Amino acid sequence: MSISSKSIFNNVHVPHSSSYHGPFGRLFRNLPQWTPSAGTDEQIADAIRAFANTSMSEAANEPEADNHNLPAGYTYFGQFVDHDITFDPTSSLQRLNDPNKLHNFRTPRLDLDCLYGEGPADEPFMYDNDKGGMFLIGATGEGNEPDLPRNIQGRALIGDMRNDENTIVSQFQLAMLRLHNRIYAQLMFGDPDITPDSFARDDETFDEARRILRWFYQYIVWNDFIKRLIKDDIWNSVLKKENGIFCNNARFFKWEYQPFMPVEFSVAAYRFGHSLVRPGYQVNLNTDAGLGFGVELPIFHPGGSGAGQDLHGFRPMPGKHTIQWDWFFKMASSSGPFPQPSRRIDPKLSSAVFKVPEGPGGVNHLAFLNLMRSWRMGLPKGTAVAAAMGFTPHDIDDPHEDMLWHYVLKESSLLPANNKGRMLGSVGSTIVGEVFAGLLYGDSHSYIRMVPDWTPAAEPVLMALLPAASPENGGDWEVADLLRASGAPVNDSDVASTIASGHN
Repeated sequence: MSISSKSIFNNVHVPHSSSYHGPFGRLFRNLPQWTPSAGTDEQIADAIRAFANTSMSEAANEPEADNHNLPAGYTYFGQFVDHDITFDPTSSLQRLNDPNKLHNFRTPRLDLDCLYGEGPADEPFMYDNDKGGMFLIGATGEGNEPDLPRNIQGRALIGDMRNDENTIVSQFQLAMLRLHNRIYAQLMFGDPDITPDSFARDDETFDEARRILRWFYQYIVWNDFIKRLIKDDIWNSVLKKENGIFCNNARFFKWEYQPFMPVEFSVAAYRFGHSLVRPGYQVNLNTDAGLGFGVELPIFHPGGSGAGQDLHGFRPMPGKHTIQWDWFFKMASSSGPFPQPSRRIDPKLSSAVFKVPEGPGGVNHLAFLNLMRSWRMGLPKGTAVAAAMGFTPHDIDDPHEDMLWHYVLKESSLLPANNKGRMLGSVGSTIVGEVFAGLLYGDSHSYIRMVPDWTPAAEPVLMALLPAASPENGGDWEVADLLRASGAPVNDSDVASTIASGHN
């Protein structure tokens, strides 16, 4: 779901090695690929660009564009999840790509390797040298606000550089670093917020803290994030508990030895998240920093770099830009128009991604980049995938609408009124649901394989981190509970205190 193209490089050779984690592959090897009408590569690209610019651009203040089923924070939680399971620095938009020869430099598991990397022994630069087993936490140069740890050039020292692409995802990464530290401190010292100035790492405790955080995260991904996104019948059937154990009932996502990353998922279906991006976001109440109630900042300013204030990343966090999380997720303290909603899942992308930075001095419409990638990867037609799944394909008004990514977006926009654009349709739900179920089932160390009845409430350590030792919003556990347990600033009082002192 990443909305940056900075990871696209040409002619990079990556050999098999001990660090190789698993290939990309296909769900539908034998279905007809989408093919353009006759023309040179340049003419085909021009036609795709024209389609993206004229048919996939959301009009300003377009009515009925908000998706209140999905608060805006889930857009960037989804981006974080994407960076946990996929990374391909070898593919190029300029040539055809064989998915079987691409390498996934993230493990195809929900194991938070984008957070932990290879661990403190192999990547010590991410960890606190004085407080063994804890992550380094940085601070803004303008004050006390917590930020990701950075080198002298402002680049984040984290497990995946993409989690610094924008202020929202970078502060979610920060919250996850803080959550690990609080779990580790609770295990080591019986208090999540008070630690000695210096202590040695205890590897057994570190492994236990990582296991607890991974399971908490896995539970939230499946029981909150994915459950919101896909059809109930698919969510209930694809990963189903029978006789006390989970069974993987996927019809299409199958593997021989370990899960792989299907390009139909990574290049098409999971990129539904790009349609969720709002034109802009309200950050907090600090009017003296150019923020405040009603002030929306885009992720990338549509006028290009330097054209105005935005939330772009790969830099130290601007002063007083600490995210107020109850404006992004439903929490007990949310009120009024908050949390901000995401946009609907449909083929119209907001102005915030009309011009995405692509290399030095380059910008492009994100829709064009995604469609070009679909073509270069040889993805199957959306109508062919629907038919193979046993669903009646929807009508195609332009040949480009049969590109799988567009097909998934349009399918969502054609759902009945109550669900229109608020969740994925049948094809999108099947691909996304089966892949996430498969990643959990295919990981022998996931909670669903090791302790099928596990919930966050089963961990006394987690409950010690939560004020009420119960879900923030009642019901089941959600992303809001990850944030609450991390000690991240949730409301306006928290933000003010964090800016003033570095602590909530």
